[in-house]
Amino acid sequence: MADYKMLINGELVDAKETFDVINPATGKAFAKAPHCDAADVDAAVAAAVAAYPSWRDTPIEERRACLQNAIGIIAQHKEALGELLCKEQGKPKGGETPERTFVGASLEMMMTLNVMGKALAISPEPLVHMETEGAKVEVCRRPLGAVAGIGPWNFPVLCMFQKVAPAVVLGNTFVGKPSPFTPLSTLAIVALIKDCFPKGVLNMITADDSKFRAGAHLTAHPDIRKVSFTGSVPTGKAIMKACSDDVKRMTLEMGGNDAAIVRGDVDVKKAAAGIFRGAFANTGQVCVAVKRAYVHSSIYDEFVKELVKNAEAAKFGDGMEPTTTHGPLNNKMQFDKVCEFVEDAKKNGAKIETGGKPMDRDGYFYEPTIVSGVKEGFRIVDEEQFGPVLPVIPYDDDEDALARANGTKYGLGGSVWSSDIEVANKMAARMESGTVWVNEHLGDTDGAPFGGMKHRAVPLCPPRCLLCLSSSPFPAPTTRC
Repeated sequence: MADYKMLINGELVDAKETFDVINPATGKAFAKAPHCDAADVDAAVAAAVAAYPSWRDTPIEERRACLQNAIGIIAQHKEALGELLCKEQGKPKGGETPERTFVGASLEMMMTLNVMGKALAISPEPLVHMETEGAKVEVCRRPLGAVAGIGPWNFPVLCMFQKVAPAVVLGNTFVGKPSPFTPLSTLAIVALIKDCFPKGVLNMITADDSKFRAGAHLTAHPDIRKVSFTGSVPTGKAIMKACSDDVKRMTLEMGGNDAAIVRGDVDVKKAAAGIFRGAFANTGQVCVAVKRAYVHSSIYDEFVKELVKNAEAAKFGDGMEPTTTHGPLNNKMQFDKVCEFVEDAKKNGAKIETGGKPMDRDGYFYEPTIVSGVKEGFRIVDEEQFGPVLPVIPYDDDEDALARANGTKYGLGGSVWSSDIEVANKMAARMESGTVWVNEHLGDTDGAPFGGMKHRAVPLCPPRCLLCLSSSPFPAPTTRC
């Protein structure tokens, strides 16, 4: 097994203990990661705090050059990093374009390099708020200090380094903690790029959350100025509470239960393929994936049949196999949750159109599943499945579909599908979601503000709106002439 180390104050360091990292395609351990303790977290924060004044005062051109060097090194190793990501996360290695696997490991590496490259263009120039003959008021963005980033297991590399890149370019120092399910690709990257930055600017710790909640210790640390988190709603709520003690700034991107409304005037075959992609990308493990589909009753039966065809054509398997389009669920906790949701639906009278059970093989594989005969009140409709399962619900009236789509505490994403773009746009404008697509779902928004309404994200600019992530606006002193 390879030797993975944490990065603290510019040095690769071991922890006193390690924990197993599981390959979800086999269900067996294939590597070990360091399990930090409170002293390791404190050391990483202390290193970031000590490095901050000098890094803050480093010209932004030099900070950009450091990041550019890091991007170049990651690009040189992207193939090996993609294989490691495939093994620990489960997603297909795939190619660098989304046509076949939609969100394969190689594509995630390319997306990571892209978002890091965009951070190079950040220019926190003062905004002239008011200027008269006798006075000028500017709003200037300033770095915050030592900031923390906590990443998820569904897109571990992308979500971590879209936090790192803008943070360091804008003059902050960084302490990161990846998910214990997917720590290795992040550790491998920081080992490669550690010499691109002065000591203490970039730090990365890992821990088995079942033994020590390093993330909680990090977010509660009094010297951390901001926390950026991507992950589950319960953990996000706990972080919000921890940040309230000393009124830390925070960015939270949490779960969703996205609704897709499919009107009766669509091209059924084309729309069904789009809905399937939007629901089953990354084996359904996407916060903003389609989690429930409301389909007009006039096309409902035909639409369900097309979804079944798409599900049965998908190739679920080990991500290292070249024909695989969808991998396993990432971890046993999520596998058990998906099993529980589907069994609950069955007990309450749902019809399983296809799938509906674990695959007969090692690992955390679950058959792609289309469910009918469900409605609000079923857990599989009301809660986020985060797996390869899609409940399909008929409706007769657009107003009813909108009311049902909006009738939830979730509000991350949504979509409307129709051949009448004017009607679709009007309906989309009434969906209570942070991002709403028309005739697609999961389409690239090219760095537009990303977030949610209701309980799902705080604020509406994380983490892709890079300038918002790692700086705060302050009014400059008024200049009197």
